[in-house]
Amino acid sequence: MEVISQQLKIPIDKVSPKILILFSSYYFADKADKTLGQYTVPHQLMPVPPELSSACGLSIGIKEEYIEEVLRIFEVEKITPSHMYYYEKGKEPIEYKQ
Repeated sequence: MEVISQQLKIPIDKVSPKILILFSSYYFADKADKTLGQYTVPHQLMPVPPELSSACGLSIGIKEEYIEEVLRIFEVEKITPSHMYYYEKGKEPIEYKQ
């Protein structure tokens, strides 16, 4: 499932690099997806790429420019990501550190 960015008119999955946010459970991934939608933050709910592993298998992809806003929203809404990575398809993921 690809989500089309309203601003760029291209699939957000094609915008690189981006930050992938992983979660320890489906509950947090689903809650993050719904919450970011309510706050109208551009994002993409997607399967975790094979080079990264996750218990629930879902991640949220965002452009780096939104990371601070997303982290503030997660703090307010009590959403806990398990890991975050800079991710570009075909390249080694790099852990994102705050």
